[in-house]
Amino acid sequence: MNSALICVLFLFSPLIFALPIDHSVDCPFPNGTDKAIHSYMCSDNEQFSISDIETYDMNGKPLYPIDPRQEFILNLTTYNHGPQIDDNKVNVKIYQYKAGWSGDCQWTSIPTFGLLNGIDGCDFAHNCPLTSGPLYLILPLDLSQFSSIINALAAYKPYQLEIRMFDYNANSKHEEIACVMAQVELS
Repeated sequence: MNSALICVLFLFSPLIFALPIDHSVDCPFPNGTDKAIHSYMCSDNEQFSISDIETYDMNGKPLYPIDPRQEFILNLTTYNHGPQIDDNKVNVKIYQYKAGWSGDCQWTSIPTFGLLNGIDGCDFAHNCPLTSGPLYLILPLDLSQFSSIINALAAYKPYQLEIRMFDYNANSKHEEIACVMAQVELS
């Protein structure tokens, strides 16, 4: 390589590496999440399967996108393929769909520093016991206790919630009984 070229590259390399990467590229909403919740089970072999998720405001009117700063109602159509659950804990991870370093749109983890781990599912959702068989759950949700995380989220962007539920019945080994991915637009 020419020594003059090496000298130019050496002199300007701090500028080349300091150039900002354009993360302002708007990624399109994946899986129709600009119109409705998109959800799927993480695995086929879990105790619970969820077949439908709907959200409503506190007056019972359909709600989408979801404003996590306001109380809302989550309706779940699910099936418990195993024994009754009297106690459960929930861990939640949050991802935002945005351009990564390469410019490609991808789900990027948002750090929650463990604040969404070990949520008492029974106390939070007021849905215990979860009997065996088909369940239609109407869950009024108030996420205000998570305002430190919610306030950091950008509005009108696609997010993915990874929700893992664990059996905390007496004499259980705290095994995972459900994992659902819910892709939503937050307002």
